[in-house]
Amino acid sequence: MMKALSKVMLLALAVAIIVSGCTSSNTASDATKPETADRKDAQKASELIFGLSGEPATMDPLVQNATHGRTIKLAIYRGLVNYDKEGKLSNELAESYSVSADKKTYTFKLRDAKFQNGDPVTAEDVKFTFERIANPKNNATFRNELSVIDKIEAPDAKTAVFTLKEPYAPLVHYLALPESVIVSKKWTEEKNGDLNANPMGAGPFQFVKWTKGQEFVVKKFDGYYKKDKAKVNSIRFIFYPDENTRVNALKAGDVDLIDYVPWKDAASIEQDPNLKLDSVSGPFMMIQFNTQFAPFSDPRVRKAISYAIDRNTIINTAFNGRGKPIYGLAIPQGYMGYNPKNDNYFEYSVEKAKKLLAEAGYPNGFKARLLSTSQFSYHQQTAVAVQSELKKIGIEVELDLPDWATRTKKNTDGNYDFLIAGTSGDITDADWLSNFYTGGAVRLNNSAYFNDAEINKLLVDGRKEQDEAKRKEIYEKLIDRALDLSPFVYLSWREQAYAMKKNVDGFKNMPGFLSFQSGITLEDAAVK
Repeated sequence: MMKALSKVMLLALAVAIIVSGCTSSNTASDATKPETADRKDAQKASELIFGLSGEPATMDPLVQNATHGRTIKLAIYRGLVNYDKEGKLSNELAESYSVSADKKTYTFKLRDAKFQNGDPVTAEDVKFTFERIANPKNNATFRNELSVIDKIEAPDAKTAVFTLKEPYAPLVHYLALPESVIVSKKWTEEKNGDLNANPMGAGPFQFVKWTKGQEFVVKKFDGYYKKDKAKVNSIRFIFYPDENTRVNALKAGDVDLIDYVPWKDAASIEQDPNLKLDSVSGPFMMIQFNTQFAPFSDPRVRKAISYAIDRNTIINTAFNGRGKPIYGLAIPQGYMGYNPKNDNYFEYSVEKAKKLLAEAGYPNGFKARLLSTSQFSYHQQTAVAVQSELKKIGIEVELDLPDWATRTKKNTDGNYDFLIAGTSGDITDADWLSNFYTGGAVRLNNSAYFNDAEINKLLVDGRKEQDEAKRKEIYEKLIDRALDLSPFVYLSWREQAYAMKKNVDGFKNMPGFLSFQSGITLEDAAVK
């Protein structure tokens, strides 16, 4: 009996151990599940995934490489000054600066800041940066605007002295551009000048990897001089050139934030309880001409086109009604040069358009090639709408719709008859007009080969003049002349929007012209 009882007890004990083991295992498993989930949530919260509309053609900071390039650039780099999220000039690597009485000497005092390789930012780096921009071999986008700098001296490690050839009112604005960020002399020379493959700056995030055609990854730089910034540990910029794929990635939760929200999707994103839309008005659509050859060498033809286009057709076709027409020159209210009398300089009038064409010798119209792109639907749809509108006055338009990189090359090579551009001023000072109207060159934002001596002189006078009232008078004259010659036909203000999950905080679409520089606010972005 004792033997039988012992067997029963041993069996019971074995069962108890097994049950106990199972119970223990299940309890541990249940405890592990929320811990794993928490860990995943924590990991996700430390990374921001940004769906970008394109892949940068280059990461060399002195080249203006569209909004997607600027966005990444402003995660990695900082300048002496930058525009802050409210659109105001803000000291960055420069702790302070002073200007001499004759307005020709600017002295910048540098703060204690480090590059991402651990080296301090010095005045020699500042000197090297702007000498690199001045070198024509480097094809810096704003070399012309910064050619006013005669020399830069570094009397000590924390002092950079800029001596100008002449007074230059917008200088600090040009120093605030993403293309004027400070690079390391030592690093650049070590990398044989190749900052495309080796981006490295003094910004909040540092380069990790660039998988061509897929993504660009940066991580938090612990040595960033603003200790309370860089809220996430890393940012993955994933390239989504197709706008529908980009929007679907956001809606599916694959990304946290996207740029260039298509206007057709703006309303649905606004209505989605899990998403939010950050939209501003400031960028604009326009036509720019190659003025080297007839018929676009004749301002009467250019003005005829301005009269012939119903701007509301553009807005409804390309922007789902989200935008405002421009029948004058694209100057936002509150900016120097804005005058309400020019708001309706060109009324919509097919009759006036036909009359001007006849005066120019084209009573039956002509054929021309319009450059745009198939990569961004609003560019393509704007081109289609212009094609339709100009048919009314006998102009037969052939559309050229390559990818964005090809379109940009044709633009900067002057390889077009006329083209659709979606852009804005680069700075908030009135000298933004220089990049558009300065003659004698072919650039991204000018009408190829347009060159007017009077406009050139007014641009120079406006830059030199320090008195605000006198500057205003100069730009009013310039704008009158620009409208009369019309190397551009301005079409519409457009909304520029970012969309993001509700739990994304800190990133901000900057106001007016500065929407394209919103990447600077990535230092405040957080995933909650």
